[in-house]
Amino acid sequence: MEHWKAHYKDKFHNLNISILNTQGEYKTDPLSFEIDGIVFEGASIGDFQLADPFQYEIAKQKFNILKYGGYDETLKRNFKYNYCLQGYQLDVEIPVKLVRKCDMKIVQGFIKIDFKFVPHDFSKNQCIIKCDGKRVYRDDEVVNRFSLVVDEKIFECGKPTLCFENALLDICDKIKEEYYLKCCFTCQYSDYSPYGNDDFGIMLCYRGFKEECLKVNDKDDWFEFLEGKNFEGRQETYLCEEYSPRNSASGYRGFVNGID
Repeated sequence: MEHWKAHYKDKFHNLNISILNTQGEYKTDPLSFEIDGIVFEGASIGDFQLADPFQYEIAKQKFNILKYGGYDETLKRNFKYNYCLQGYQLDVEIPVKLVRKCDMKIVQGFIKIDFKFVPHDFSKNQCIIKCDGKRVYRDDEVVNRFSLVVDEKIFECGKPTLCFENALLDICDKIKEEYYLKCCFTCQYSDYSPYGNDDFGIMLCYRGFKEECLKVNDKDDWFEFLEGKNFEGRQETYLCEEYSPRNSASGYRGFVNGID
């Protein structure tokens, strides 16, 4: 369990908060925070939902909440209502461990992310979502910063994004001469699913099948040696005692720069 430092801002709020990260399985919502007695939870920092739907009437007076789901007359189906937090800005600080190559010591670093949600630009395409059959629109995501801070040095992602796979690949390339990240993202025994992945928190950990992992060097190998095997869902920044640098087999997603 971790507490991430963060700063939250919207039309009614401007305050420091603590995001609780239970580091649970990726099918749950391990991230949560509370403001004004209202709890929001989610699987990633860009997708917080109202934890208690019965608080919707109260919460919508204090927050910008997009409600969607319900009955769709065209499809003749009922869908679960969702209550998505919108219209806010968040600065987040995520602790990570790194190996400093000059002395091979483990040092503390922080991933710093700054993003906000703004009203949808209707000149851009967006996935269709509806509330009781009527189309509604999510806010657009604007990411201003994704950087790594370590030893008073700052390494900026060239194209800030909430997609940790893309951002961390860029960061790892920039730090490769001096450091490497020590976390699930750079571990030999974790991979993304070849069926696709979301922005954050869905590394497939196969530490129970280490020998099989070392045989995987492409998608075909993944299906041959790992398909159907039990895995743990972990966040990219998670670290356990069985960590092993990703330098023996490339897995499904390939090697990570600087891991040698």
